[in-house]
Amino acid sequence: MRVLVYPLTFLIFVSYVFGSSFINTFITSYASQIIQGQRIVIEEGQNSRVRYESVLRDGRNEIIKVMAPMPFEWAMINGDTYIIEGNEMRPSPVPISDVEQKFMELLSSATTTTIISTQNVIYQGEPSIQVNLITPNSTYIAIVSKGSLIIKFMKVQRDKNSISMIYTQIIPVSAGYFQSVLKSFKISKEATPDTVESVVWKIISNLTNANIMSLKLNGVDFTIVSGIISPQNNVVCYLFQMNSKVSPDPLVSQFKSQGYTSMAVKYKDLYIVMATNGNIDTLKAWASKLFSSVK
Repeated sequence: MRVLVYPLTFLIFVSYVFGSSFINTFITSYASQIIQGQRIVIEEGQNSRVRYESVLRDGRNEIIKVMAPMPFEWAMINGDTYIIEGNEMRPSPVPISDVEQKFMELLSSATTTTIISTQNVIYQGEPSIQVNLITPNSTYIAIVSKGSLIIKFMKVQRDKNSISMIYTQIIPVSAGYFQSVLKSFKISKEATPDTVESVVWKIISNLTNANIMSLKLNGVDFTIVSGIISPQNNVVCYLFQMNSKVSPDPLVSQFKSQGYTSMAVKYKDLYIVMATNGNIDTLKAWASKLFSSVK
């Protein structure tokens, strides 16, 4: 398991920089790769967590199954992202991000503010190529197998947070296999998420290290989303229906009595109680990104 803690100890760096011809070759190769694999995703920051994922990818199309800690399945097909429930794919309320696909997007459309360099390395005993991509907001490091040009390891650093992605198994598969799996799903283009789902995804897309859980208390259904907002403050949001006849005031008071900043907002048919270890101005500024009526 040392690879989880010290992934870079397997790298032996050799100072050699390739030209843009390799990047073009790699981008072309990536678009034609059809693989199935297992990977570990490590998010590090104020709160750290580890995910275990199964990946089926055909070029830029992929089906991702998060196996732990919380099962979740999603897909990116022709640039659109979908949530998978059973044998149905339906559009995600907000785009779902994937660091590998984001890296390929940046690599394919590099601007004058993007710095790209490559070098020979040895990764886990295999001759490989390290691709470095630096933008004004992030730094990507990708380790690519020199023979197959398949990504084996990636790390992206943003501010004080980082995400590492480590493939533990990769198997080439046929195009027919990917298409047969894709055809086993009913892809809906018209599915409309309910208010709770839309708000949850809106919140998650504005959090770092987001977590979600459901709770039923005294017959009332709560959806709880937590994570980190800038500048490195923890936040938790309790969502519940207005028609549940539960006032948000006692929950706000309870958070305040424990030393947290807290406030409640109304959005459509929901109450959303927010609490943070930061100040009220930070909380209001963050909430205003999500709900324009917050003052």
